[in-house]
Amino acid sequence: MGMHDYAKQSKFAEKIRQMHNAEVNGSELYFVLAYLAKEKGLSDLADVLIQNACEDALHGGMYGAMLGKGHDADDAFWQQIVRLYRLEASANASLAQLAEEIRAGGEPALADCVAATIAEEDEHARRLEKVFVAHGIAYTKDKKEA
Repeated sequence: MGMHDYAKQSKFAEKIRQMHNAEVNGSELYFVLAYLAKEKGLSDLADVLIQNACEDALHGGMYGAMLGKGHDADDAFWQQIVRLYRLEASANASLAQLAEEIRAGGEPALADCVAATIAEEDEHARRLEKVFVAHGIAYTKDKKEA
């Protein structure tokens, strides 16, 4: 039995919502602290915080699925992932434009931070492309929709 949408009608729905929020917020805080740890040269701590953040993010995803977030039906599931891919694949131009706007506004350090995420966003799209190809999923607008 799949758990998608299960907890939404459960007598424990409010507890699951609380757990979802705690895990999502905890994950974000772990990532914030990992970023700060890296800035302080504490790479060992940053690695641990990132691992904890990823696990808590997955826990949040599990609780979110139990509450009906995301799509469970195969077609809708893949369509949602394709939409996510398109956001990742188009992030390069918008992030570059934002970085230039920030740089022109006199904040080069902030612009550098934004620009530094572009390569990772591109890699997110490349990873998804590999999975789409492996599963025969159409993911570009010129191909049949998934």
